[in-house]
Amino acid sequence: MKKSLNITEVQQLHQAGRLEEAREGYLALLKTYPDDPAVLHSLALLYAEEGELAEAEALLKKAISIQPDNPVFLIHYANLLKAKQSYAAAEQILLDLIERHPDFAAAFNNLGTVYFVQDQWQKAIDAFQAAIQIQPDYVDAYYNLGLAFKKSGRHDAAWHAYQALVELIPQHAGAHFQLGCLAMQKAQYAQAIEHFRLIEDNHPFHLETQINLAACYLKQGKLNEAKIHYQKALAIQPDDVQVLFNLGVISMQQGQLVQAIEFYSRALEIKPDFYEAHNNLGFVYLVMKKPDEALDHFRACLRQEPHNKAIRHTIDILTHRKDLSVSPPEYIRSLFDSYADHYEPHLLHLLDYRLPQMMYQIIQEAVPVEGQRWAILDLGCGTGLCGEQFKPLAKTLTGVDLSEKMLAVAAQKNCYDRLIQSEMLSFLYDQKEKYDLIIAGDVIIYFGDLEGVFLAVAKALKPGGLFIFNTEISEADAYMMTASGRFAHHARYLARLALQNHFAVLSAGKAALRTQEGQPVPGYVYLLQKPSP
Repeated sequence: MKKSLNITEVQQLHQAGRLEEAREGYLALLKTYPDDPAVLHSLALLYAEEGELAEAEALLKKAISIQPDNPVFLIHYANLLKAKQSYAAAEQILLDLIERHPDFAAAFNNLGTVYFVQDQWQKAIDAFQAAIQIQPDYVDAYYNLGLAFKKSGRHDAAWHAYQALVELIPQHAGAHFQLGCLAMQKAQYAQAIEHFRLIEDNHPFHLETQINLAACYLKQGKLNEAKIHYQKALAIQPDDVQVLFNLGVISMQQGQLVQAIEFYSRALEIKPDFYEAHNNLGFVYLVMKKPDEALDHFRACLRQEPHNKAIRHTIDILTHRKDLSVSPPEYIRSLFDSYADHYEPHLLHLLDYRLPQMMYQIIQEAVPVEGQRWAILDLGCGTGLCGEQFKPLAKTLTGVDLSEKMLAVAAQKNCYDRLIQSEMLSFLYDQKEKYDLIIAGDVIIYFGDLEGVFLAVAKALKPGGLFIFNTEISEADAYMMTASGRFAHHARYLARLALQNHFAVLSAGKAALRTQEGQPVPGYVYLLQKPSP
């Protein structure tokens, strides 16, 4: 004959997660003790845990009818009503309980959770703070308070709540996770990493921690570290398409193109219509000089977005359309929006990009700059690399770019007086003799025909104003589209446009603009001057 268990033994089964055995034990006890409030309450909690809310409610009501002032029963009944979205009833039970037991901290905390799920942030904050005032070491109340502050947009207050929780329990994983997320929002990536690493030490298989560590390292330009943590995340959840995609992006940046293809292809096996994976695979195959494979993926993108001008332009490049004279704004915006968050680390650390310093030096050597304070326009300002370099010469500094995400990065540098999202020529057409210096760093390469560019720049410059730009080198034609999708220009073409627009050529020379595939990319850097009256 099977030995019957006492309630303590059954509760131990319950706590161990052996729910079926615990259910049988509680039901057996109820046959013997049908009015035992402790057994009724414990079985109700098990039913609630398994989502059987009606059965749980019936048992809790019976337990409360036997012990109507049991605060634990009432709190759990309020929680059950909250789970059923009966918020008003749950609130009333807790308010009545608080009236009878004004020092019962758990009642205030649970009342806060009722307000929280209804987005009543201030009421929730007041309730959680009341719970902490009664019980200063109330861990759950501190955590809930931090969440309420965060949800209401009071991030500094949330930070202090989580810090207080860490002082109570230094290894509290939830508090460290929230502090790490708040640090990420402030772009304090080193601090965020410290919090996430503490969690990783004790919880190495927490998916979100590994993903956040990877994202922080990626923001710092530390691709190897980012890749390690994305791979750890992938080991935890092998079918996470976003992690696979991010690993593909990092592999691309590291020049590990075969590996990038593997990651993107795995993502597409799980999600065949993953637009971004098709798009990036297209670019990988372009770099590998496999245009047919690239076309397959860009055409898959176009099937999903038939009116996408950026993809249409890329297909035009690959099918060698001869009449291309400019990169559409949609193409440029799409390219740089996807590039914004890792643009600078990639450009500066992997491509040895020194164009802003080079341009500044050319101007210093060509004209007197000591004491100058110019109205400067930075066309295609991107993340603000040229703006940072030229700020000492600026009376006013205006940045113009198509990419909203690049402008957001530039804004963090606090070196521009104005940042404007606009197509370059559209912006220039509204200007007349406003600027002493116009900078176009890595901008002309997205225009083939430069007639309109030179005309608009000449109009926007003050008499005596300067125009500095770079372009890649075409040996054959006035301009041509390169395999990279950028335009290259012939020196004779540039000289003709300068003469046609009455510019004096103060400097024109070849320079290595950056490295690509380990090789320097040659180009021209020109400094032109509009004539004075």
